[in-house]
This record gives sequence, structure tokens and C-alpha cells, in this order.
Amino acid sequence: MEIRYTPDPRLNLTGVALDYKVRFASGTPGASFQGSVVYTAYLGGDAGTLFLEANKLAEGTEDVSGLSAGGVCVEGQAQATAAQVQALQRGTFYVGARISGDATSNQEATVRYRTERFLLRLSGTVRP
Repeated sequence: MEIRYTPDPRLNLTGVALDYKVRFASGTPGASFQGSVVYTAYLGGDAGTLFLEANKLAEGTEDVSGLSAGGVCVEGQAQATAAQVQALQRGTFYVGARISGDATSNQEATVRYRTERFLLRLSGTVRP
């Protein structure tokens, strides 16, 4: 996803922190699950290279056996690299995510996911 904004020239960003939470839920009654799900978030300055390892911002893994009982959440926090902070400071940056893992089910099943939180906290200084 492309994000554009007009940077305030008085602002000097020194850090960016991500706080995320993604909920997975089964849409198939009676299904049981095993394995894990991996959520990986990316932030970069170019859409064409967003999903490169250098743009990885955070990664979380969770056991999926809880899908049978209502849901599983993958959540965490991460600090951006200096290159990611620079991308944000330019005024156009890209964020994205990939879901992977080795989860299996005892039957064909539907698993839905919803991003409940994807919060970027900026830190820095403001010049008068």
C-alpha cells in the first residue's frame, strides 16, 4: 500500500516503531488445526522492492491449534531501520504484509484474518 503525505520540513524523524496485531479465525466448524502461521510486515521506499528482506519490519509466529477454539492472534512490536526511517521522511513510502507458515487442517477449511492494529509511532525532533 502506498502512503503519501507532505512532510513538515521542521520535523527530523529519528525513529519509527511498529505495534501490530493480526487475528486469524476459522470459518469452518469442526475443523482442527496444527502447525504455525507467520505474519511478516514490510516498510520501504519503493513498491517494486517492498518485499525484499532489507525492508522487513517485523515478523511474528503463532501456533494455530487455537483456531479450533475461536482464534489466534499474532502480535508484536518492532523498530524500523535507518533506511526505513528515511523512506518515511521522504513523504511517500510503502507498507505491506505476507502471511505464510506450515498450518494444516483435518479437513478443507476457511481461515479469515483481520488486521486489528498496525500502528506506526514516530519519534524525532521539531525545529522552530
